[in-house]
Amino acid sequence: MVEELISTLSKEIRTSITEDTSVPRNVRTNVVTGLETYLLNEKDDLDLRIYSTISVLEEQINDSNIPQHARTRLFEFIRDLEEIVSKWQNKA
Repeated sequence: MVEELISTLSKEIRTSITEDTSVPRNVRTNVVTGLETYLLNEKDDLDLRIYSTISVLEEQINDSNIPQHARTRLFEFIRDLEEIVSKWQNKA
């Protein structure tokens, strides 16, 4: 179930950030790299995957060229990722 949530969230991030041409190319590339390197890497523990992805997303939020709507979406995705890890930790 957690992996399904992560997969769905990953698709949402890709759709809203990486397919948005108003978002700078470097931000889109970094987001995709973060998703593929960390979030979708099932070899690592879930909390490590999520916190590493959050770190990448936070770096992108600080990019001065990112449009406000994309910054807001990244904050929302970070919130969603934190909720997933919080639920996972409560079950463990």
